[in-house]
Amino acid sequence: MVGLLIISHCNLGREFLNAAELIVGKLEAADAIAVTQTTESKKILKDISDKIKLLDRGQGVLILTDMFGGTPSNLSLSFLEDEMVEVLTGVNLPMVMAVARDRDRLTLSELGERAEQAGKRSIALAGKLLKSD
Repeated sequence: MVGLLIISHCNLGREFLNAAELIVGKLEAADAIAVTQTTESKKILKDISDKIKLLDRGQGVLILTDMFGGTPSNLSLSFLEDEMVEVLTGVNLPMVMAVARDRDRLTLSELGERAEQAGKRSIALAGKLLKSD
């Protein structure tokens, strides 16, 4: 099973996990780290390192972050390692659900691809989508 770590500003990541668990039940090997104004980078880096070790069940860890270029993503990128740690930015609930559903049967890189596709597919401008010509 691929471990799941969501790193976000404030408690956004924890809430994504809560929402996913409401839908599919308890998620094993999944956790979140909140980045706030008062959290020092050194502490966040240590927390990320500790969580990766804790969540890795031998198939690596997928880190989801809230936005590319933000502190959660920037700090996570230093942990990138082929087939061990992958980082995917722009987390949304469909992405988390795809990971929850497929992480026990896909490799880390396959899971990252699947989550990216699920996240992109779920974005829709409702007014435009529902407009009839």
